[in-house]
Amino acid sequence: MTSLQYITDKRGRKKAVIIPIKEWEKYQKALDLLEEKQELEAPIFTKDEIITNIKEAVEEVKLYRQGKIELQTAEDFLAELKQEGYL
Repeated sequence: MTSLQYITDKRGRKKAVIIPIKEWEKYQKALDLLEEKQELEAPIFTKDEIITNIKEAVEEVKLYRQGKIELQTAEDFLAELKQEGYL
C-alpha cells in the first residue's frame, strides 16, 4: 500500500503530495509505457475536440472543488494501468 503524505495550504487544502521514491519510479515507468503506446496509436484531434475536452476537464475540476465528485487516486490509476497490461 502506498504511503502518501500531503502538503496543505493554511486552509488545509491539499496542494501537493509526497510519495516514496519506489512508488514514484513505478508511476514514472507506467507513464513512460503509456506515452510509448500513445505515440504508436496517437489519435488526431480537431480543434473543436480539443476545446471540448479542455472545457470538460475544467468542469470536472470545478465539480471536485465544490465537493460534488471525487477524482481518481494515483493508486486507482496504477491499478487501471495494471489491468490494461501497462504494468
